[in-house]
Amino acid sequence: MVETLPLPKAASSSRTTMAAPFTSDVFDEAAATASQNTATDDLLALPASHRTRRSDHGPGDDIVLPATHMREFLQNELLVPRLNEAAPWLWQCGRPMPPRPLHYQLLLRRAVAVTEDPDLHLVWSKGRIFVKPLPAWLLRRSVWEAHLGGGGGGDEQLGACARGFLFSYCALVAYRSDFRIATETGLLPEQLTWAAWKALSRQVLDGHSYAQVNPRYWYGELRLGRLNGIYRFRLGRLVRGYTAVDAPAVYTDLLQDNLGVLAALLVYVVVVLTAMQVGLAVDDLKANSAFRNASYYFTVISILLPLAGVLVIAVLFLPIFCTNWRATKRYEADRFRHIGVDGIRKQERGSSSSLQA
Repeated sequence: MVETLPLPKAASSSRTTMAAPFTSDVFDEAAATASQNTATDDLLALPASHRTRRSDHGPGDDIVLPATHMREFLQNELLVPRLNEAAPWLWQCGRPMPPRPLHYQLLLRRAVAVTEDPDLHLVWSKGRIFVKPLPAWLLRRSVWEAHLGGGGGGDEQLGACARGFLFSYCALVAYRSDFRIATETGLLPEQLTWAAWKALSRQVLDGHSYAQVNPRYWYGELRLGRLNGIYRFRLGRLVRGYTAVDAPAVYTDLLQDNLGVLAALLVYVVVVLTAMQVGLAVDDLKANSAFRNASYYFTVISILLPLAGVLVIAVLFLPIFCTNWRATKRYEADRFRHIGVDGIRKQERGSSSSLQA
């Protein structure tokens, strides 16, 4: 089930406030004149396929046509349920201010990483910031009127997220240099011109109100590490956190990262033991009982420390492995049940039974 946050009272007091935030078509007028079929234009602006999410109806991951599952498609493209769940703590992840322009992100040495997940839009980690491209269908008034709360139709939550998403682009693409970066990285529709974007931004900003957007868009850039911390320690998702995009892809990388920390600690232990050995060769320190006792206890600790470190890594690693294994097996059973197949192992057992018979 998709989680949403209630809109502020100012946003839900009138249906007319949820109309499209622009009044004119931003694409080339010649192209619009060449095709008078609005429905066909909307279909061409949609992706080729769409992957469903897990819900009460199934485990998700079905590949379907967006036009035949339009509401679910728009929910997956616009709603931010994971960020809504972490909304009380978003102040720990970023400031309540619009995102900085794209050229400034490059100055901060953040590469633009394209994502189609709205929950990752404007989330950043070391060396990169995730940005969801602005889809062409979101710039069509017919889509707003039919699905995003404009003209008394659609869903106000979808409209609030769509408005916030569009507003974030007004902040990201402020200068012509930002527009060039956005077009080169595929963040903006190819047919969109700089003049049309300026006109669209003017209309969006003239009617912008924070009360009409999802609370996620009260904030701009959000730190991924802190989102993972919130999900692990505030919301109890200890293993998976907020997302695994920055996590090690394979278990060997996870072990290497943790063993690297242990190796650095052992280097320090070796340095201390060497210094103590030199100290015990000095008559003054050799006669010092406190130094001898410290050397004795530290030697014992240095013997036990590597074993304790390996044990701690194993204790941390095994729950992660077991949790992922159990989740994979559960998903496999749900998925095979959903698509109506028995699975390879059951088919092999059935084949062997028939051969024996």
